[in-house]
Amino acid sequence: MVAKVIGALLVVVSAYFYGYHQGQNTEELKHARTQISALERAIEEHKAKQANDAQALSDLRIAESRARDEYEWMRGQLSELERRAKTAADRQRNRCLQLAVEGRELLDQAQRAIKFCEQNHK
Repeated sequence: MVAKVIGALLVVVSAYFYGYHQGQNTEELKHARTQISALERAIEEHKAKQANDAQALSDLRIAESRARDEYEWMRGQLSELERRAKTAADRQRNRCLQLAVEGRELLDQAQRAIKFCEQNHK
């Protein structure tokens, strides 16, 4: 009789601990699933941000390429004027034009960089 009572108590106690352990595992699983969902959302947000950054960088490279082409054309025109210059005043004017082109190029580069930063680093 005592053995039966002890056996029954052992069964009840082991069932309690088994249920308690299963409850802990269930809670941990719920918590892990919540964390996984949050991480998946964060990954998707970062992928979207990366795609936006890549597109913006591509647009910036295209704009820079076009600007370089335009400045190369301007430099070519200046070289032609330089070859045609006959007087010191012509050479002085050509030097001023060359400086104006360089200044415009630097200003455009700075404006593109600022615009890129404003759009992509809010």
